[in-house]
Amino acid sequence: MKKISKHSLAYYYFKLVKQSGNPEYIARGVSLGFFVGLLIPFGAQIIVVLPLAILFKAAKIPAVACTFVTNHVTIFFIYPFQCWVGSYLIARPLTMKAVEHMFKEVLEQKTLSSLFALGKEVVISFFAGGFLFGLLLAVPGYVISLYLVKAYRRRKEEKKKRKYGTAKSG
Repeated sequence: MKKISKHSLAYYYFKLVKQSGNPEYIARGVSLGFFVGLLIPFGAQIIVVLPLAILFKAAKIPAVACTFVTNHVTIFFIYPFQCWVGSYLIARPLTMKAVEHMFKEVLEQKTLSSLFALGKEVVISFFAGGFLFGLLLAVPGYVISLYLVKAYRRRKEEKKKRKYGTAKSG
């Protein structure tokens, strides 16, 4: 697994805050990407998030990028846990061991048909857990990205005013 460094965090931070469009547009993209990334199974997310980004007038690049919250590394941890929590949400509790066993084949095959072959209860549990975790990540994702973009632009504007303000008076 690739280690996350300060350099890579800074890279993605600047990619986010330098997006074109107003801060709300960008934040909607982030939020939508996180929500779809956890609700929709891996492999179908981009197909779903792009039309939704257009529909909700959200930034497309952050929307697509944030779906990668679930990727070929994280799904091994997220999907079984999401399904386990979802089973409690639909009042059909499963043990974590049972969920891990069921998802072993799905994670090996990585196909939608293998997911749906698990049965109605497990699939509904998957989507219920995904909906919950999608909301739990989308809401703070919106708020945090909105703050980051606004703060960056405010600092940039202040720097610009200082630079040109002192040049005019001198």
